[in-house]
Amino acid sequence: MRAYRQHIGTAIAFALSLSAHAADAAVTVGLIAPTNEIIESSTIPVHATASSPEDIYYVEAEFEGLTIELTPTEGGHFQGAFDLGELAGELAYGPHIVTVHAYSTLGEVASAQGTVHRYAPPTLGWNAVMHDTLTDGWRFAAKCIPTPPYACKSLRARFQTDNGSYELLAEPGFPVPQPVPGRLYVLEGMYDGRMIPSGRTYTLTIEVDDYIGPTITKTIGPIYVERSPRLTAVQRAPGTILDFDAARILFRDLYQRLGIFDRATQQVTWIATIPQGDLPFSEVYGALTPSGSVHQSTTGHILAWVDGARRTITSGARLDAVNGDNIVWTTYSDDWAVATSLSAGTSRTLWRIDGSRSPFQADITPSGGVYFGTYEDSAIVGPSGVRLGDHEGNLQRPITDGTNVAGRWWDGMTSSSYLYTAEGEEVFLGDSITGTSAGLLVHAGHAAFLKSDGAVNQVWLRTPDGEQHQISDFTTSSQFDQVKLRVGHDGISDAGEVLFLNGGKRYLGRAGGAPEAVGSSLGHGRWLDGSWYVTIGNTIFQVSSEQGAVAQLAAPGSAEFAPEEGLGGGREVLSTAFAVDEVLDEPMWARDLHEPDALPASADADTDGNIAPAAAGCSASGPAGSAGSAAALAAAVAGLVLGRRRRARS
Repeated sequence: MRAYRQHIGTAIAFALSLSAHAADAAVTVGLIAPTNEIIESSTIPVHATASSPEDIYYVEAEFEGLTIELTPTEGGHFQGAFDLGELAGELAYGPHIVTVHAYSTLGEVASAQGTVHRYAPPTLGWNAVMHDTLTDGWRFAAKCIPTPPYACKSLRARFQTDNGSYELLAEPGFPVPQPVPGRLYVLEGMYDGRMIPSGRTYTLTIEVDDYIGPTITKTIGPIYVERSPRLTAVQRAPGTILDFDAARILFRDLYQRLGIFDRATQQVTWIATIPQGDLPFSEVYGALTPSGSVHQSTTGHILAWVDGARRTITSGARLDAVNGDNIVWTTYSDDWAVATSLSAGTSRTLWRIDGSRSPFQADITPSGGVYFGTYEDSAIVGPSGVRLGDHEGNLQRPITDGTNVAGRWWDGMTSSSYLYTAEGEEVFLGDSITGTSAGLLVHAGHAAFLKSDGAVNQVWLRTPDGEQHQISDFTTSSQFDQVKLRVGHDGISDAGEVLFLNGGKRYLGRAGGAPEAVGSSLGHGRWLDGSWYVTIGNTIFQVSSEQGAVAQLAAPGSAEFAPEEGLGGGREVLSTAFAVDEVLDEPMWARDLHEPDALPASADADTDGNIAPAAAGCSASGPAGSAGSAAALAAAVAGLVLGRRRRARS
């Protein structure tokens, strides 16, 4: 184990290896400090011991033409320090010699010599950022570039999950000869062909060591891995995707800022900075609206971006439903529910019972009508006071597509699902053995529902003509792929295909056909404008059919250091601005690995977490729709300063 001491100032590290020799064995000298220490100062302390049968007359130390006398303290100890002054900045990186001489009164002399290092840590580069998703055709890579004349001795990348870890390790000559002396590179699958297991969420820890300074450690997470051949990455956002449509993406970046990303121009409009409240940032959720967006903050605020202006809707409340520019929210106590039109700026009370502990749950039609349910009433209450259903048990969230309405009643053991058609007909859909309210999907006249086969829940579909079809037939219960604010709406296509989850996988089912696995259960799937999509972290995937895939990213490269290989299938990452002569011999895939050296300037925010207007409208470069612009976009729109620390060379 190495011990280090930190001193403020110029980074000068030195370790002294003693090689004492004496003109006469009667004089001995030894160095106590500095030994294996990193000193960040313009001074070099020296601590030596000297002894002789005769008196020690004089002890001195030499360093780079400087000579100082060491002052005796007690017990044969001598101390002093070099004041390097301007010399500190002129020293070349690398080893330098410190020599201590001790003289006796008889003129005998002994010397001890050590090595002092002027040192700067190596540069670490990698190709994944927080909330990134490693996709088909993209292999993780990292590199260590030392400060000459030193060399990287160990580079380790560990992907950790609850189910274990996957590790990449590089040392000089292991697992393969390194292409550039002194540097270390790791590339997923480069020597054994093994890839990081797909369908999982990881915490990534990267460690690099040159055995001179302390180990450098970077921890990044979450990182997702999804390499299903049925999923093709079509676009990456500058942060975690909360919602998207054909033109925009609502996202949260790693600095807890919310932005709207224009998918065509790749311009970002910043709409809020999220203050840290009692809830974790994962509890921040929101949706795009025709006029902008609306979101729930960790501090209990509901905030909106309406036609370019920030608006606080309320505080101490929970955002329950969104459709178009209409929202429904409730107080935390659920004893008061309000419908608000963002575009008109008007609100109306839907329901209020002071002191109620009933969970309020609602859905909104495209025209703004609201259907809601509470435990106080057994019927679904709709626009103009219309009442649908009257069944035993607690009424759970109603779902509507603007034509049909569906609801579930939970009696403590069974959830019974009913559909109410535009013709006023009540249709019993079936019973399921689950208490979750997320057991219904309604879209374009289709209704998907969970129905027990006596042992587990299966997925069923009712078509607009009234026919019912069993979609799944698994030995374990299936469930729908639901997220807040979109419960009941994303899992059915216009033609009646159903997206659902079972056993850690996402399936696509249809009447008369066996379900098709499209990938893992990571993220959220959605039907939009004639296609199926899945969002995982900062990435939008398009789901291909079994017969023909949509355009794929570049295929995975060779396991060797291929000179023409593009890392990540065309994914753009920021270069660290290494000098041209520094990268000519390194692998092509390693040239764009980056390290974020600086954070963006903090944005001024008000008490509601709204970011200052000056932060809006930042532009991110790159081709429209590029599947490979994640890191570039994340850096550009966040104002990151990426670049290798410039170092003076001898």
